[in-house]
Amino acid sequence: MTAPSTNDVIDTVLGLDRFPDLQALRDQRAKLKHLSQTSYQAALRPADPRNFSYALRAALAARMAALWKSQELSAHFRALLESEEEGPALASITNPGSAADTADPRLQAILAHVDLVTLSPKEATRANIEKLTTAGLDDRDIVTLAGLIAFVNYQVLVVAGLKMLRDN
Repeated sequence: MTAPSTNDVIDTVLGLDRFPDLQALRDQRAKLKHLSQTSYQAALRPADPRNFSYALRAALAARMAALWKSQELSAHFRALLESEEEGPALASITNPGSAADTADPRLQAILAHVDLVTLSPKEATRANIEKLTTAGLDDRDIVTLAGLIAFVNYQVLVVAGLKMLRDN
């Protein structure tokens, strides 16, 4: 297991050190920047990962970034996954559409839920939560998964907006 980075992930993946104007713009919202990085740590590197290993969290995050076609974040999360001992075993799930690659019903349910909520959140219903419960996730696991999904999707949108500013 690798120690978590203390650098701001959004600044790093976008290479904002080469864009001082955009860096200054982000720094005007230092509290939001700090809270985003703190949320990153909580979602991907909590003190107690419980039933969602660091590798699984990184793999799911890479998958969500790939669904959004966020190359920068996808590469970041894949690198994070590669730094984990369990990483190679989970690398295939970083590719969208790979739910069929696993025989594990728990993981299949998680991947289906991640894809649904990332691509079509309005279509998610109580029945989808019940599928997670049936697959063996408890309430705390479901909240953990929801938090990870919410954070990564938020981070993808922030990166997309800043990338538009950076590239224009």
